Amino acid sequence: TFDDGPGPSTPAVLDALAAEGVRATFFVLGRAVVEYPETVRRIVAEGHQLASHGWDHGILIFRGPRHVTDQLRRTEEAVAEVAGEGALTRMFRAPHGFRGPATAPAVRAAGYRMAAWTHGVFDSAEPGAAVIARRAERALAPGVILLLHDADGWSPGRPRPQTVAALPEICRSARQRGLQAVRLDELTSA
Repeated sequence: TFDDGPGPSTPAVLDALAAEGVRATFFVLGRAVVEYPETVRRIVAEGHQLASHGWDHGILIFRGPRHVTDQLRRTEEAVAEVAGEGALTRMFRAPHGFRGPATAPAVRAAGYRMAAWTHGVFDSAEPGAAVIARRAERALAPGVILLLHDADGWSPGRPRPQTVAALPEICRSARQRGLQAVRLDELTSA
């Protein structure tokens, strides 16, 4: 899974995934959808899953249900405008995974399911492509949900070249272990 995009590195992420024959889930920010509409259309056209990461990457711990609902609604409207109704799946991942008491009830009331990850590889800290790949390789197992980033939620114009560079090795390692990378909706429906 990829969070915080789309952004300047998302096309390269898509190129890397296409070269490996892998489809992924992209938890998109509504404000980034507006800025990168062609990239959003490409994500959908190439068979990846679009899910919500909220509008602006704001922390939800102390936010009420109205704010959470607004984050979902604005992102949903942006995706519908860019990629069509139904392009956004009804799945939501809170920024940083931080949730307050109102988050899950508001998400459910809006018709969404909460999503998380099992292993973060901290690619957002930019430790180098080899480190990112090594961390992912150590985590790979059936049912693992990797958290990667195709953009930067705090600095939208900042690229993620290390994540892009790590993807071929992560995909190769998965194949060597007999694992198939799938979208989150395919994993949860199995």
